[in-house]
Order: sequence, then structure tokens, then C-alpha cells
Amino acid sequence: MTKLTSNLIYKNFFKIITAILIITAFIFVMSPFIIPLLFGGILASAFSPYVNYFYRKGISRQISVFIISFLFVILGLGPATIVMIRVTKIVTKFFNGESPIMNQNIIKGKVYIVLDKFAHLNNIDPNELHEKFNSIINSIASWILKIISNIVSEIPNIVMLSIVTVLAFYFFLIEEVHIRKWFNRSFYFSNKNGDKIISLVNTSCHIVFFTNGITGLIQASMITAGAYFCNSGDVFIVFVFTFFLSFIPVIGASPVGLLLAASTFLDGRVEAGIAMTIISLVTGIADNLIRPYLTSGSKNQSPVFASFLSILGGVYFMGLPGLFIGPMIALLIYGALPIILDEYTNSVR
Repeated sequence: MTKLTSNLIYKNFFKIITAILIITAFIFVMSPFIIPLLFGGILASAFSPYVNYFYRKGISRQISVFIISFLFVILGLGPATIVMIRVTKIVTKFFNGESPIMNQNIIKGKVYIVLDKFAHLNNIDPNELHEKFNSIINSIASWILKIISNIVSEIPNIVMLSIVTVLAFYFFLIEEVHIRKWFNRSFYFSNKNGDKIISLVNTSCHIVFFTNGITGLIQASMITAGAYFCNSGDVFIVFVFTFFLSFIPVIGASPVGLLLAASTFLDGRVEAGIAMTIISLVTGIADNLIRPYLTSGSKNQSPVFASFLSILGGVYFMGLPGLFIGPMIALLIYGALPIILDEYTNSVR
């Protein structure tokens, strides 16, 4: 180490330490919001072409971003709010015994009839089956209540993280030009490769977001159509619940369909129950085929298997946002690395 270098380090030692401490403290404070910020950035990149479309039509960027953000919030919160109100009414009627369809005693009576027939055919004491059934029902009820209590306790965090996501979405859209200038200053890409990287990120975010949206709509439409023709469940609630559950990979929207199938079986409508069961199974299979296929069908050519694993890995490590971030990383691996290698090769020459 030269004397000049050692003097520079000695004179700037405390400055460097202070800078490191400030950066570390900033990362520590921001760590709870990293996923919402990433999620907001992905959504902003996905909707950026629409902002640019309004801008080209003569609408100012601020107004364009406000319109897109407003529609984004309304389309997200509107259906969820309506579903919460309607579900609350249904649950209240269920526990008060006011709904003839959801009345607990009626449901138990229907199940008891099936159990009695089974006990008669197999020479089993029906009271024993009743007790086992009641035990299972109590376990399921306690499990559901535990899930509901956990969800209720997490509502403040969910609201806060949702607000951060929306604010990040708005900020990234409104500051897109400045972010591009920062990107150019920091990464020193050539204009050609810089444009390729930005286009790649926007395209990948667009593909990931709308792939999940299209997959959700397909699953929700299939289950809702089955519920409508089999006369099982509230169509609007079924559609919205199925759409949001579709974002859970592997499991997907099948539980809603199977629950509706069980309800139709209890009503004595065997054909409708079989139909709903088949629809549920087909929907579950379609979920695990359509999502990776659509994600891999971009010009980046991420393999279907890699897309599938990136979805599972993203959800495993990051929860629901990982459904978007996981395949986004896979697309960047196959799309960005060739551009970076090309940039490095050109700089070495």
C-alpha cells in the first residue's frame, strides 16, 4: 500500500465508517418494506406502457400516473370490499342460524343421513360415526377460527404494506425519467444495451403481472361457471375468492371448487357434485400448466420448468409477492445476462 493511499484511508477513516453506519441503519429501517417496494416496482414497470400511452395522447405525466394509480386502487379494493361485506353477512347468518342453506343443524343432519346409511351397510354403530364427525368438525372449526384470528391480527400490517406498495407504484411511475437517468449514470451501459435492459425489465414485469392476472381469470371463470350451472354458491363471491386464491401456486383455486362440490353432495345432487369435482381438478391442473407456460412464452425464452420452480421458490421465500418476483428473476436471468455479457465483451475489446 502506497503512502498516498494510506494517508487517504487515514484521513477519511471516520467518514467511511460513518457512511457505512448510515447505509446499514437505512437498510435496517427499510428492510420490512423491501418486498412491497419490489412489488410496487414490478407493477409500475408493468403499467408504464399505459402511462406513456396517455402521455403520447397529450395528457401530462402527472395526470396519467394519477389515472392509472386510481384505477389500480379501485380495481383492487373495490371487489375485495364488496366480498368482505357479503361474506360477513353470510357468516353472521350462519352462526345465527338465519340462513336455511348455511344452518349448522341442517348441514349436520344431511351428513348424519349419509353416515347412517354407511353405518347400516357396514354394520357400524352410527353414534360412533357421529362422534367422530363432530370431533372432525370441531377440529376444522378451531383451525378456521385460528386462521381468521391470524388474518385479523395481520390486518394492520397488510394495510400498511398495501399502502407502501401503492405509494411505491405511484413513485416509480412518476419518477420513471429520473430513475432512467440514474440507471444510465450508475451502470454505464451503451445506449443500445441500456435500452435493451429497460425494455427487458418492462416486458418481463408486464408478462409476469398479466400472466398471473390471466391465469386467475381463467380459474375464476371455470369455477364460477361450474357454480352457476350447478346452482352452488354466490357467483360473485365465488369468482372473487377464486381469483385471489388462484395466486397460490399448486393449491390454486381448487379448494373453492371442492368445497362447492361437497356442498352439492350434501344437498343430494350427486351429478352436480361430480361435475364440480371434475371442474375443480381440471382447474387445479390448468393452474400449474398455464402459469409457467405463459411466463416462459416470452421472447426471453425462460424454460417452462425453470419458470415453474421460480414460482414455487418465490412463494416459498417471499409469500404472495414471490409469485411475481420469482418468475421476474427467472426472466431476467435468461434475458439480462446475455446483454450484460455483450456489454462486458465490448468493453474488453
